[in-house]
Amino acid sequence: MRSHSGIRTGNRYDDRMVPHDVSEETPSAPLLLVARLHVDLCRLASAICTR
Repeated sequence: MRSHSGIRTGNRYDDRMVPHDVSEETPSAPLLLVARLHVDLCRLASAICTR
């Protein structure tokens, strides 16, 4: 995430996720969905944490 001055702010969880194919035909789809959930929860925890 970048501020108006162009300096990077935030943390690694602020970056956009890379779109992946998570169709039912993809064998790794459940694992990928769990990984996405983990990242989303980390982003939420990071946003809540004020340290």
